[in-house]
Amino acid sequence: MLVVAALAVVDTDDVSYGWGWELITGVGLATWLAHLYAEVVGDHLRHTADLPPGEVRRAMADGAPILLAAVLPAVVLLLGRIDVLAAGWALWLSVAVAFLQLVGVGAFVGWTSSERRSRVWGYAAATAAFGGLVVSLKLVLSH
Repeated sequence: MLVVAALAVVDTDDVSYGWGWELITGVGLATWLAHLYAEVVGDHLRHTADLPPGEVRRAMADGAPILLAAVLPAVVLLLGRIDVLAAGWALWLSVAVAFLQLVGVGAFVGWTSSERRSRVWGYAAATAAFGGLVVSLKLVLSH
């Protein structure tokens, strides 16, 4: 969701100058680091003891989907920066990729958290609606 939200402030000039892919990469990295910090501190407070060996590696792996959510949209924006794609196309393709990833996460959550497979579509639809709201804000802000 943070990647979709960050894309709302990117314009075609940002893509052309390379600031778009840097922003999305930075959002992914900063969010992952914040998640890592919160995981480690939370585990330490819950267990009130020294962290077991490998705990930081486990927290890093748990947060890997945060990094992965930023990779494809950032790569698409980078393709716009190096003129493989037109800046406008790169921007909107990165929004579409981030949105589809978001819907995929919703479907995955529905698939793993419910025995009723009809709920998969409910989770995906709710996630799509929320992501659609963010993309709508992008449209309003960019015009």
